[in-house]
Amino acid sequence: MGRAVLLGVLCVLAGAAPASADQTLFTLTTTSKFVDPAKEQFNNPPCGAPARSNALRVNVLLPDGYDGASTKRWPVLFLLHGHGDSYDAWTAACDGNVREIAKGFPGIIVMPEAAQSWYADWWDSGKRDRGWERYYGDELIPLINTRFRILPQRQYHAIAGLSMGGEGAMYFAEQLPGYFGSVASFSGPLSIQRPEYSGGGMDTQGQKFADVFGPADGFYATAHNPMANTVNLKNTRVYVTVGNGVGAPNEAPSFLGTVGEADLHQHADDFVAAAKADGVDVTYVPRDGIHAWNYWRQHLAAALQWGFFKPVPDAPSTWTERTAQQTGNAWGFSWTFAKPPTELITFRRDGDKIAAAGSGTVTMTAPNGATFTQALPFERAIPPAPPKAKPKKHKKKRRHHRRHRRR
Repeated sequence: MGRAVLLGVLCVLAGAAPASADQTLFTLTTTSKFVDPAKEQFNNPPCGAPARSNALRVNVLLPDGYDGASTKRWPVLFLLHGHGDSYDAWTAACDGNVREIAKGFPGIIVMPEAAQSWYADWWDSGKRDRGWERYYGDELIPLINTRFRILPQRQYHAIAGLSMGGEGAMYFAEQLPGYFGSVASFSGPLSIQRPEYSGGGMDTQGQKFADVFGPADGFYATAHNPMANTVNLKNTRVYVTVGNGVGAPNEAPSFLGTVGEADLHQHADDFVAAAKADGVDVTYVPRDGIHAWNYWRQHLAAALQWGFFKPVPDAPSTWTERTAQQTGNAWGFSWTFAKPPTELITFRRDGDKIAAAGSGTVTMTAPNGATFTQALPFERAIPPAPPKAKPKKHKKKRRHHRRHRRR
């Protein structure tokens, strides 16, 4: 995370720590070296609020009892918005109404801006620009961990979202398995390589699938397809809910609300089948309903009852991670490829061994601090921890006594 980002937000928040027992809502404005707000397609504010300039804003809802004078640490839930919404949609009474639904929630709720980004570093003919996933993973999450008192164990880190945000939540949980212990998707496109979606369904939302994810059958689309990487969630609790496109009799029909939600039901079926085949702890709650806020409020309320902060493994010794990220971190193993991967990479740990399938040259640092550089594919022992530097011995200064002559 860039020092300028952290300092900029800390300046905004200086002296703002709450001292009351009520929920407190902060709005932060961040900057990023990966996302330029001037080049992004933002949505209108909720509830007909006045227009505003484009910015990377974040709403942070602090729980009852978060006292600026206390040292108590709290769980955190990242709550992501959909394609047509903004960072404050979840807090708007006309949309998410989260302050009412999550009243008494025992944790911090972080609701960041994502514009119409699809929570991805865009393929863009191989440029991989518009780095939204880098903004979230390298800047925003570390910033939240630094600014607020958050419990360190992954059991207490969760992420959820609706529609586009459901896809983003599942993708981040797959790419940061050592951080997020639980994830929930409400009406999310979780099987993005389905022909109906990659062949034109997503394009109706304003962005072309090929611009964001590349060719529908390509490695970059596969790497961003939650259904294709459920093995990454082997040690994560997963909640999926979606409607069937059938709303109440008094609800006005719409293409996205009815046909779109029915299609997303198929996405959920694909994802859940893959997750169960990989042995993932997934709770699937298909329901009646359409693609609309009145149902997402219900979905969030149900997910809160499911529970975001239940026990999960903290540091498994056997895992698989599929990715196309040039830099990343899974279970404390960080990596940097010399060049962006040109195919899907699969890392595997089995006890004291680490392996990788794919191509390229990677530099990895293990949780014990050992670093190595290796050409793929490889399988090798995890190096031992580097020796600790011995503390420098300070030489004792000799005291020089002056002899005083008697006069």
